[in-house]
Amino acid sequence: MIKLKYLALLSSLVLTSCATGGHHRLNTSLQQYVGQTAEQVRNQLNLSQMGFKIIQKPIQTRESLSYIIVRDMNIPMGTPNISHSISMGAPMPTASNGGYNIEMKCQVSFNLKEEIVESIHFTGRAC
Repeated sequence: MIKLKYLALLSSLVLTSCATGGHHRLNTSLQQYVGQTAEQVRNQLNLSQMGFKIIQKPIQTRESLSYIIVRDMNIPMGTPNISHSISMGAPMPTASNGGYNIEMKCQVSFNLKEEIVESIHFTGRAC
């Protein structure tokens, strides 16, 4: 029972840190495009080079320029093995057997006014 508590705590910490850290880094790196034209963003922004997988070309309307990126997330199956550290007595997770990957989408929208980026908005679970 104690092992499950440690597992739940560890899982929630890892998922929270990955989700918030990734969003913060992406948001910070995209802020440089605020004040630029949509054409400048299309010509300069390379999300693939930043480590993101893009599933289609950017979509532009009068109000926005949008990119859809995908992040592969591994979902472990079964119960992970938990061993105890001899020196500290703390549970140490080790790799579990099995799991599956899912693609989580994030839409990055550059909000435009007269072709100029005013702000950036993120929609989706992978943001």
